[in-house]
Amino acid sequence: MKTIKTSVLVLCTFLISFTFYSCGKEQSATPGTSTVAEDKAFINDISTNTNNCIKAARDGNLSQSIIKFLNLSNGTAGNENWVDSMSVALENVMGVLEVDANDSKFNFSAYWGTYNWNRTTKTFSKTAATGIFINIPSDPAQTTNNVAFKFTEYTDGLYQANAKNLYLPKTAKASITKNNVLIADLNFLGNYSSGSFPRPINVSYQLLLAPHTYNMSITEINSTKFKLTSDIFSGQGCGMTISATVTFKNDDYNNLVIEDDLKTLEGEYKSGDMSIKSNWDASAYYAISNPTTTTLNSTLSNTVYNKTEKIADLKFFDVAGSRKLFIYYKDGTSENTSVYYDPFLTNLKNTLRPLFGVDVDNWF
Repeated sequence: MKTIKTSVLVLCTFLISFTFYSCGKEQSATPGTSTVAEDKAFINDISTNTNNCIKAARDGNLSQSIIKFLNLSNGTAGNENWVDSMSVALENVMGVLEVDANDSKFNFSAYWGTYNWNRTTKTFSKTAATGIFINIPSDPAQTTNNVAFKFTEYTDGLYQANAKNLYLPKTAKASITKNNVLIADLNFLGNYSSGSFPRPINVSYQLLLAPHTYNMSITEINSTKFKLTSDIFSGQGCGMTISATVTFKNDDYNNLVIEDDLKTLEGEYKSGDMSIKSNWDASAYYAISNPTTTTLNSTLSNTVYNKTEKIADLKFFDVAGSRKLFIYYKDGTSENTSVYYDPFLTNLKNTLRPLFGVDVDNWF
């Protein structure tokens, strides 16, 4: 239980960082030392920007294409029967895309072909191709196949984990165009260690979901230390970078036990002039037999900056028997971070509700 609760708490710290500060525009720090009132306004501006970036994603070419394809409104897909019949027709010709349950092998070449939808016969034709190419209409009224899915490359490698065969992807390339305009694109590269367990030496992807681009990489520093970097919502005046360094006590990953083997977790968030630096001494925390909120705070630090100026710390605080994340300003005052994330979540739900209906109220 200690492992699960602590992992959730640490994860919440990063998620609340996302909530506060993602998609920030370039901000100008107040000359000299800012006041706490100015710091609060700074945080609220970033939160507003986050919602604007989410709206931009909702209104972007990819999302709107999916919404029109499904005829999605208020939680109902008006084109559900049309989409289902087309999916069944494609499976009848191509089969179901799946990986082997025993070793995760994906037999890419088994699905090769160009598949074209015929709106009259409601079937797909297939011609030979090196790769998977699927051409369909963007909605039931469309008379041409103006959407093209292209899965052009996939390679994998055979590794061992817990003395069992395991296939991991090494390269993958895929894209979606609508009316010859690129609306989604994936480039993946994976390089892993050999031996008894496949450590990620260098794994990365670049993903376009128009209008935003997402980048992620995992790099091995040494056999027990790894760095993760992720760029989210880049482009269109939005941008957020999350980086984290994870260090383990040993490299026996076949027998990994988090509370015994995790050493430290360091992280940094950046968006415009905003940054949050985090450091968790997991080894020290797990050495405590009955950790309290006070001992958790003694091993976990989260500091908020505007450029190089420290404006606050994030710490856990016991409220009515449960741990809550509080923000402690430089003048000694503090408040529950819910003063920021509650309005943010309200705006987020309002953004999504017209598409997904009242169910969004139970999502967050």
